[in-house]
Amino acid sequence: MRFLLSIPVLMMLVVSPVIAADEVETSTLSVVQIVVAAGFDRESRMPTDVGESFPAGTERLWCYTRITGADAPLDLVHAWYHEGETRARVVLPVRSSDWRTWSSKRLLPSWTGRWEVKVLDPDGLVLATRSFTIVPSTEVVEESE
Repeated sequence: MRFLLSIPVLMMLVVSPVIAADEVETSTLSVVQIVVAAGFDRESRMPTDVGESFPAGTERLWCYTRITGADAPLDLVHAWYHEGETRARVVLPVRSSDWRTWSSKRLLPSWTGRWEVKVLDPDGLVLATRSFTIVPSTEVVEESE
């Protein structure tokens, strides 16, 4: 009889920490900063030329994200979308409770219009979104007199 009572107690001890860890991880994880930038200073690990609109012909953009609240190492995704179509999915490790990370995307000159980068948690839920626009180049037309 004593043996039978100990089995449920052991199961609770084994299962409870797993459930608690999952609850803590998803309830405290948040994106406290997300920007899109035309440059990135690797020495300071900070974005440069931050904006919401960039000219066509910009060769590369960076999405910089600061995440807090990760109680254990995990992977997030930066999902890059152009006019609703997925252009890239970049898996990024988060290794502490206050972590900065970034991804970059090379752009074709014809990829003008509306863009978004979504930060996805390990379950695929959207934690944050940053929208920006690639503006077509305008040609200067000289008027003849």
